[in-house]
Amino acid sequence: MAQQWQSTQVDNRNFGQQIQRVLDDLNRPDLAAQAPAYLQDAMRFFQRKPFFFSDTDNTAVLSWQPNTIVTQGTTIIALPLGSTPTYFVALNPGTTGGPSTPAWPTTVFQVPSGNQQNQQPPPPVGTPGTVLDNNVIWANNGTTDVGVYTQLSTVYNINQLTMPIDLVAFTRVEVTWQLTQRIEMQPLDYRALRDYDMIRPTPPATYPSWYAWYQQQIYLWPYPAGLYPVTLSYRTAPPLAQLTTDSNFWTTIAEALIRYEANARISRGLIGDEQMAQMYFNLARQEYLVLQQQTSQQDVRAPIAPDVW
Repeated sequence: MAQQWQSTQVDNRNFGQQIQRVLDDLNRPDLAAQAPAYLQDAMRFFQRKPFFFSDTDNTAVLSWQPNTIVTQGTTIIALPLGSTPTYFVALNPGTTGGPSTPAWPTTVFQVPSGNQQNQQPPPPVGTPGTVLDNNVIWANNGTTDVGVYTQLSTVYNINQLTMPIDLVAFTRVEVTWQLTQRIEMQPLDYRALRDYDMIRPTPPATYPSWYAWYQQQIYLWPYPAGLYPVTLSYRTAPPLAQLTTDSNFWTTIAEALIRYEANARISRGLIGDEQMAQMYFNLARQEYLVLQQQTSQQDVRAPIAPDVW
């Protein structure tokens, strides 16, 4: 297969075309107002399933945005006045301000030490290396030329991190130590992590090496002693198509899956034809099995080829 191709070979079908296909399948142009909602319901249903086309990670650089909800540990890149591009970490969850950007400090934030080493973040307003942005305190975590960063970092003395809103399933979780050494964190049973939590050293003095999943968060052990970048490789929930011009996985690779599922729901819920609904549910299941087979084929690491079953 060639490594280059013409633009005409790219599948760029959009939401408007998918809506029209539904109306054509059912021969019901009078359902044009209802079809988009049923297609989006089908997308929401399959968002919870892992597919080969939903692999992603959190390495893309984020920038500051006004009036945006951020979690504790959210990492962005900003440009302090007269300085080089710098990474800033949210030391507490909150909502950014706006419309103008904060006055980003050039001083690197120093994690509390000595008698203050057990202080919980965020530090007091005005602490060197930090800036208050509405109700979020950002900490300068160094310039972009000194290491590897992602969209998320640990926060000192905190062993919980909120995951991306689109996370379906983990593939790999890594932590970067000394800005250059990226190490895979090992999954740990939550009950075991809770037992370790009772004997955690005081003060913490290292980066986390284990994690557990609980309450839609990852719990870390040992407690991080600094702002260490965390790399997440995971299966995402591709966003819904909203506009008729939107084109994404649901309107291209999984177009038939979503269309058949929507047809089945419309047949059952609006038209009242259970036989036709069952036919479309069966077609949707066939499409789903084919996509899952391709997912398995791409995930296989052993020398035995996956079977069609």
